[in-house]
Formats: sequence, structure tokens, C-alpha cells
Amino acid sequence: MQSPEFVRSPVLRRLLEYLVDQTLAGHGARLKAYQIAVEGLGRDDSFDPQSDSYPRVQVGRLRKMLDLHYAALTPDQAHGRQRIAIPVGHYNVELLPLTTVSPEPAGAGPAAADPKTPATGAAQAADPAAAATHTVLPTPSSSASMLQPAPPPVPQGVDRGWLIWALPVLMLLALLYVIWLVARPDAADRDLARRDLRQQVAHVTITTDPAAGNDDLDTVAQIAEMQLQRFEMLAVSMGSHSDSPAMRDAAREYQLLLRGGGRQQGASPELLFLTLRHGATGTTLWSYELPRNGSRLTAPDFEQAIGSGISAIARSGGLIAQHQRKLIGHDTSPGYPCLIQYDAFRQQRDPALRPALKKCLARSLEAYPDEPLFLQAQSYLALSSPQAGRLTPLVPSKRGRDLAEAALQFDGRSSLAQIAVARSALARGNCPRAIAFARRAVESNPLEPDTLGLAGTFLLSCGDTQGAEPVLERALTMNSEPGGYQIASLVITRQLNGKAASALDLAMRADSRDKATQPNFLLAKALSLAANGRTQEARRSWGELEKLVGVNPGTPAPDILARFAISPFFSRRMVSEAERVGLIAPAA
Repeated sequence: MQSPEFVRSPVLRRLLEYLVDQTLAGHGARLKAYQIAVEGLGRDDSFDPQSDSYPRVQVGRLRKMLDLHYAALTPDQAHGRQRIAIPVGHYNVELLPLTTVSPEPAGAGPAAADPKTPATGAAQAADPAAAATHTVLPTPSSSASMLQPAPPPVPQGVDRGWLIWALPVLMLLALLYVIWLVARPDAADRDLARRDLRQQVAHVTITTDPAAGNDDLDTVAQIAEMQLQRFEMLAVSMGSHSDSPAMRDAAREYQLLLRGGGRQQGASPELLFLTLRHGATGTTLWSYELPRNGSRLTAPDFEQAIGSGISAIARSGGLIAQHQRKLIGHDTSPGYPCLIQYDAFRQQRDPALRPALKKCLARSLEAYPDEPLFLQAQSYLALSSPQAGRLTPLVPSKRGRDLAEAALQFDGRSSLAQIAVARSALARGNCPRAIAFARRAVESNPLEPDTLGLAGTFLLSCGDTQGAEPVLERALTMNSEPGGYQIASLVITRQLNGKAASALDLAMRADSRDKATQPNFLLAKALSLAANGRTQEARRSWGELEKLVGVNPGTPAPDILARFAISPFFSRRMVSEAERVGLIAPAA
């Protein structure tokens, strides 16, 4: 996978990984073009294999790339190894012995057909089929005469001069085609641009005190590195990283220092400390204590404790993003500054930021073609475009869908691309796809509360209240100031799962002037009040909701929900719940 061919083509690399995984799982023989397109290549579930040959073309390219890769190996490199092969007409992979073909001895062909060789003639006379398999090596007495074999006869009517001219041209065209197929300029440019963007983003270097480390510090460092790598707007390395410091902006360098409690006078040896410092100024931005409580460092609860600390510094709107926002200011240059402005927009939802953000994201995508970070950001802007007279947070958009699918195609493991696909699917009412990719995003990065809040909301909107609750609860524990939509989703989820008292408690604690302008929160508050017998307060909250969405008092509940709810299923479920708790009268 580290060969130049596969480094230059991440799509084919991911396709090969998918085919190998499916074959090892025993599903290789059942692989179909549709499955490969949707799961292996990130295409939308509306993909039609009858009219689109994309998966077959990509598998064909993969076969050629594998052939070229193994053909480039030296005999020593190939000795004793096996090669991956994809049989024509199938999608499963096979392992075959990797053998090198020895050069055919000069003149072997004419010798095999020499009528003066008795053994050959006799064998062919006795068994004509042997002519196809029997190979005769040249004898010493005949080798001299075969050093310069006679040229094969040229058929009558063929211009030999034309052949001499055409053959090199055909060979050159074939060579150019192979070069274009394996290393197309656009693929190389995309890979180069992605590497260049990795040099722009904030970089965290993990170090230990003492520098030599020890078993405990090394274990914590490895866990911290693994957790930081989940966040796509950060680069991370252990110790002195391999990148040239001159290629990075010093203002975006950070150091995560790990040390044991024994290094501090009077500190308990059962404590471990994590400290984040800004590389350019040396300013300490954050510190975190990890009490071991006698547990092993590899225990799940200890790993989760490290993850919670890492989330605080690396998440969307986290310490590093906030610090970079102060340093960058209002800079909307293409690249990392634009990503920081997008992060601010996601946190503040300030409509005034949208025009400048659209421009800088468009310029960023020109500078960094097919970069998933910019594709998913543009997808969100397209899907969240405001519409007059509607408070719906998402609207179906072909552009939003295409951008999300493109982000997934170029990085199928990106949690941001996965949640973008889930968002797009929910906006157009495709709940199976929304649920599938919401769950994938949570698995890819369970430390990003923004992703968790969105995923839980999507699961709730599509009816999976049992799956939504733990995701939303985890998001709440990782973000002390969640958005109104996230609080509303958790209040409703708790209530639907039979926890009316805790739902009301959360709604009352989160109530604020800002949230009173959000229809989802007013709905959740009204439902929780009614479920706990506080009917008059519940109906006042319902009246505030009617006023906010711009309808007359007494407007049917389905019409009210249609003004701001994304999922028709969610609307029907909320109407049913409002009737159940006595918030509204049952429909006649």
C-alpha cells in the first residue's frame, strides 16, 4: 500500500482494502457491482449498476495497477512471495505464487520447431498435443547457428517500412496510456495538495518528561496519539516530527507534554499530568490530571479519561480552534484560515459570516482540489441555505448531496464526510442511509461532541430513540455548552424512552433567552412540561412556538411542525406524543 502507485491513487487503495476485507470475511464470492460502488467506493445508495459501469472500470484499473506493481519487482524482491490477483469476471481477491519468467533462450523457438531434432519430431508424431507443451533447449552444437536467427517471413502485400515506422509509435502510445492510467496528473495534484494542507493545519507534538519516557508515559503517549489522529483538522506526531519546521507556521505548533506525578514535589505517584503549550510563545493553554485510582493504564475507563481530555483541546470549537481563531482573526485566506472561519460559523451560526465563508471555501477548493474538509463544509452550506418563511435547518439540495458524496469518495474514513452524507440523506428523507452513516461517523470519531450531537439527532429523527440516547448523552458530557438542537434532541429522546422527569430537569436547566428562539427547544420544553403534569406552562411554551414559526393560535400541529421539522416521520411522532401527554387535543 505504500508503493508509489497506490500512494498516488487513494481511491484504488481504499477499493483494494475493501475487497480484501470482504474476501477475508467470507463474502468475496457474493460481491456485486452495487455493493462495491456504495460500500467500497462511497457512491450514493441510488447508484444504478445497470447504467453506470464505475465499479467495473475501477476494478479494471485496480487489476492493471496490481499487474504493474508486481511487474516492477526485481527477482530478489519477488522470490518466495505471493501476489494479490482479482480474477476477470469476479470481485474477490486471490493469492497466487509470485513467479518471475526467465528470459527465453535465444533461438528456443526455432529449435523447438527444427525438424532435424529427432526427439522432438518423434514426440510430436506420437502425441500432437505435446507440441503445445514440450520445450526443447538449444544444444551447444546448434547455439552458434542460432545467435542470429533468420527473420520471419513477411506476408505478401505488407510494407515492411510501414511496420518499422508504426511499431515504435504504437509502443510509445501504449507506454503513455499506462503512465496516464496509473499516475494521472489530477490524482497526483490532489495528493500533493492534500499533503500541502496537512502542513498548514495546527500541529501537536507529543513529548514526555523525562524525554526518555517510561512504560506508563509511553502508554499514555500512544493512547493520546491515537485519539488525536481522529481529528481531521489537526496533525500529530510523537517527539521530533519528520516534517521540516520551515514548512510549518510556528504559530500553529503545539506541544502536548506528559509527565508523572512523581516529578512534582508532594504529588501523588498515582497522578499523570497532560499539559498543552503553544509552541511559538511557550504559553500554557491547558492542563489535565489523570487519576489512576489503581487501574491499569490500558483499562477502558482510563482510556476514556484520556479521550475526554483530548476532546477538550481538539474538538470543533475546542481550545486549539479557539486559540487559532484569536491568532487568525478575520483572515479568510484559502486553506487553514478558511477552515477556522468555518469552525467559528458552525459554533455561532451567525448568518453575517455566510457570504465571506462561501467565497473562501470556493477558493480553498480551487487551491486544494477534492479535499474532503472543504467538500463537506460546502455541503453543509448548501444544505443549510436559509429559505424565506421556513425555519427548517436543512433543505434537500443536489449540490449539497453531490459535495457530501464526493467528500466520502475521497476519504471514506473521514467522520466529517460520513456525517455530511448522513445529513444529506436525512434532508431528502433517506433514513436508512442517514442512520447507517450517522453510526459510522460515531465509530470513526466518538470524541467529537458536534458529530455526536448531529448523529444522535439524526437517529432520533429517523425513529431510533434507543440508539440516539447514549450518543446524545455522551455528547452532553463532552461539551458543557451544547447547541439548542442537541439539548432539544436529548430532552425528547429521554421522554420517548420513559424518562420524563430527567427530560424536564434538562429542559429547565438549559432554558435561556437564546434557546427560546429555537423551535426544536420550545417543542421539547412544551412536551416535557406536559408529560410532568405542568399543562398550563406547557401550553404557554406551545404558544411561544406558534408565534415563533409565524402561525395563528390553534393551527393544526402537523402544519406547525412542517415549518421547522426535517423528517416527516419525526413530525408524526411528535404529534402523537403531544396528543399522548395532553398538550394538544387528539385529531378528530
